[in-house]
Amino acid sequence: MGRLFLWAKTRPAQWALLAALVACYPVSLLLPLSWGREAGVLENLQVFVLLSGFVVAVVVFMRRRPERTAMLALWAAPVWLLLAGRELSWGRAWRAVPGFDAAGRALPPEPLWFQPLVWPGAVLLIGWLVYSAWRYRIDEVVRLAFVRSAPWLLLFVALGAAVGSTCAEGHMSCHIDLVASRAQVFEELVELLAYVALCSLQAVVLRHRVPALGPRHEHGVDARAKQVR
Repeated sequence: MGRLFLWAKTRPAQWALLAALVACYPVSLLLPLSWGREAGVLENLQVFVLLSGFVVAVVVFMRRRPERTAMLALWAAPVWLLLAGRELSWGRAWRAVPGFDAAGRALPPEPLWFQPLVWPGAVLLIGWLVYSAWRYRIDEVVRLAFVRSAPWLLLFVALGAAVGSTCAEGHMSCHIDLVASRAQVFEELVELLAYVALCSLQAVVLRHRVPALGPRHEHGVDARAKQVR
């Protein structure tokens, strides 16, 4: 499944993603408003892309163990699930709307039984991610990928889409000149593009094979010490 995103390693494809980012504003004026709603077409596409990123990470981990590339894939896999859960509001997006308020706005569904555990679990997961990044030096895999292929355009598209989504939500003193319903379509559209860029970035990075750390290097011992001997 990683081949689905490897097309973006080529420079023309990366420029095409950048052009798609620029086109998000006019396209958001043409798409049906229903596409931007909770559990709408765009949000479901986002979840599909995020789960695809998770599957790619798991497959790479199974095939590349015990390389550090496999550990980076294992590091990335729960991040994709965390993002997918967030997009689905941890299952609330699939629940029926209980009603509407006096202004005609949909009332939020009742929280699910496990939702109080989401944020403590997310904190524990982030702690594990930080520890494993240090333990297995997976930063070297990312650094090597950027030295060899430097997918800066993919990173720029992902960051630009994140800024666009933040502006559509009205944060950071930023405002998009769209009515609320259209701003929601724009937000979901740029988030979809951000996830495609991130999945493509993952596929490019995980192509690079980095061997596992030896026992003398697991805790940050300089790798050149072995070469000197």
